[in-house]
Amino acid sequence: MKKRNKSHHGLSIIEFTFVVTALFLIMFWVMEAGRYMYSLQLINNATRVSARLAVVCRVQDQADIPLLAVPKPLLGGFSANDIDIEYLDSNGSKIDIDVSSKSAEMETYSKINYVRAKVNESFKYQLSGLLSLFGVEGAISIPSFETIRPRENLGYHSSDSEDVYTDC
Repeated sequence: MKKRNKSHHGLSIIEFTFVVTALFLIMFWVMEAGRYMYSLQLINNATRVSARLAVVCRVQDQADIPLLAVPKPLLGGFSANDIDIEYLDSNGSKIDIDVSSKSAEMETYSKINYVRAKVNESFKYQLSGLLSLFGVEGAISIPSFETIRPRENLGYHSSDSEDVYTDC
């Protein structure tokens, strides 16, 4: 009787190892999927905030707007450099920004009807480093996120005596 229990004892350790390994893999997958979904929501929100800032900030602040929306890198390696701000005309075509003179600036402002904030197509979401144990690099493409908002004041306020600009 003792011999039989002893031989089953080794088998139960092997079974326990397989079951626990499978449970840990499932737990890790669930946590990684949750982290991924949370990161996608943060990235989507970053485009919305960038578009909102772009419609109320000066066109000259175009490079600073993503830094205001994403002050530090988010999960998955997303940073302010991964957001593009574009100014669009009534047809949705991109407008070349010309602020070389006051008249050119006003003409450019009058052409802008929409502002688009979008994620660079080159951005790849970086999964957690634990996947490297399984031979997976962990960089995957994400859905394209973009937000288009109608133009507001673009940081320009005209008063009776002078022109006033909002600094973002």
